[in-house]
Amino acid sequence: MDILFKIPWIRRFLLPAADIFIIAFVIYRIYLMISGTRAVQVVKGLALIIIAAWLSQFLHLEAVSWLLKQLIQVSVIAIIILFQPELRRILTKLGQNKLLSFILREKIDIIDIVASTVEELSNNKIGAIIAIESKVGLKNFIETGVKIDSIISKEILLSIFKKESPLHDGAVIIRGSRIVSARCILPLTERHELLEGYGTRHHAALGLSEETDAFVIVVSEETGKISIAYNSKMEMGVSIKKLKDRLKQFYE
Repeated sequence: MDILFKIPWIRRFLLPAADIFIIAFVIYRIYLMISGTRAVQVVKGLALIIIAAWLSQFLHLEAVSWLLKQLIQVSVIAIIILFQPELRRILTKLGQNKLLSFILREKIDIIDIVASTVEELSNNKIGAIIAIESKVGLKNFIETGVKIDSIISKEILLSIFKKESPLHDGAVIIRGSRIVSARCILPLTERHELLEGYGTRHHAALGLSEETDAFVIVVSEETGKISIAYNSKMEMGVSIKKLKDRLKQFYE
């Protein structure tokens, strides 16, 4: 690691760029958190004072610079006292941030949502195919469908696969904790002998698992049985318990 920091272009360009990006991202996220609250105007005022202090220092206006520095110190203390509720809300949102939640293992329980959805689809014999993206991107297949870009939920998944829905044909693709697209067209496997008697959904599921590392779940419209395609293999007649176990292995 120390060797990397000794490389001139990394030290001169990459690290400063990363430094600026991180600061800008943090400022942007904080602004989003306080937007719509009374703290916004105060922060804007404080920002103007900081800019004025920098200009006065640059122009060597020593008296003005000293006065503004004192004002900044007082303003920071005043903000902490006056805006305790807003600060608590910001800290709460930071604790719920996706990145921090991932680091702290406090992410959305996708496994339970998917398993519960699949169980209901299976019980009602509603045909479905759900592909969960892994390391290999599914952009080419996402673009064949209808963009959804929604937080994953059982209600949305069930509404997509209802027979009355115009999106029920084709696959739903999940990326992270979001449903990114529906009615997607997946590649069909050429190993038809393995799936003799099974429909297009099963052929598409196995086909995608052969081309990518996606985890694909199929619910049969005829029987309601659940199948899993992963790593070029197909498991038929999977129970909900086994589905959860396979999903846990997939997310490890």
